[in-house]
Amino acid sequence: MIDFKKEAQEILEQVVGFRRDFHTHPEPSKEEFRTADIVAKHLESLGMEVKRDYAGELPSVVGLLKGSAKGPTVALRADMDALRLQEVTNPSYKSVNDGVMHACGHDAHTASLMGAAILLARHKDALKGNVKFIFEPAEEDIGGGRFMVPNGVLENPHVDAIFGIHVENAYPVGTIAVCGGEMMAASDRLIIRIKGRSAHGASPHLGIDAIMIAAHFLTALQTMMAREKDTFEHAIITFGQIKGGTARNIICDEVELNGICRTLNPATRELLNRRIDEILKGITMTFGGSYELERFKSHPALICDKAMTEHVCQTARDIVGGDHILTLPHGSLGCESFAYFTEAREGAFYWMGTGNPEKGIDKPLHSSSFDIEEEALAVACAMHASVAYRYLEKHSR
Repeated sequence: MIDFKKEAQEILEQVVGFRRDFHTHPEPSKEEFRTADIVAKHLESLGMEVKRDYAGELPSVVGLLKGSAKGPTVALRADMDALRLQEVTNPSYKSVNDGVMHACGHDAHTASLMGAAILLARHKDALKGNVKFIFEPAEEDIGGGRFMVPNGVLENPHVDAIFGIHVENAYPVGTIAVCGGEMMAASDRLIIRIKGRSAHGASPHLGIDAIMIAAHFLTALQTMMAREKDTFEHAIITFGQIKGGTARNIICDEVELNGICRTLNPATRELLNRRIDEILKGITMTFGGSYELERFKSHPALICDKAMTEHVCQTARDIVGGDHILTLPHGSLGCESFAYFTEAREGAFYWMGTGNPEKGIDKPLHSSSFDIEEEALAVACAMHASVAYRYLEKHSR
């Protein structure tokens, strides 16, 4: 058996260099052209066939490593984009792009997959099948996966399974956290405009108060969540923004509500969106108003195949040890565009521990002080490479 753990340590300095370069030169969603160029040249230098058009005009990169023997194809995915956020700490590799930083660890994702490409390319002759390396743009925005999957990234050759990781400072370096089944949420953005009729505040009977309608709607909606939604189905509806009114003594004629609906179960997702519309219709009709509802569907729920999650755990026992594998009791209501890939193929996503409180590396994702313990990059490289290699070994029989 190939010792990917040892080999990953041997290339750690090179992978750290990749990561620090990306961290210093972060690029926001849809603008990852420099990053994509570096990745493409790296994969080409390893003898891979590289394609860059799966996400249309967005800067995606996909490399294909063909093994010496025929067999299945396994895919590994990383995202490349940074966040529009000002970095407030001062590491030697601090962002030089004002207002943009890698606060979600995508620099580490990209670098570690580049490292895994080095390891697997070394053992090309031992691969019983193929490995696709998928570098996705715009994960923090529209999600490049929504274009890459329909454009055939999982075909030619047909991908049989796909795996991905995400760094997480809540877990220490050397820890893997998994969640078979529902892992991360589907997301819908909701914009609601409730329309009434203005009148003088001293004569409210002459108007239709849009603020009052909105208040009744919000109360009814959360009552529905508490009394109609299955208690064991994780979901939230949050309206974090309300706009309305022009003056203190004028009945408000229009209110805009801006919010989100997050669900883990596809059936619950459609149920809640249907009930939102029904409750709006009933309450606005009762008060004599009207409404407009816009639903913008974002990523689907990320549902990990349980067999593929177990494959990750079996691999992790050799890389980090069984005592360092955490099985999470339930999914998260955050969302992740890796869901487009697992919606199309069996696969698994897992958390990679990158925290080190003794060094002050404990800030949460999307923090302006976010950083990772770079020793975790070796673990990530080894996990990527070993997960892919073992999948091909097992499924080529």
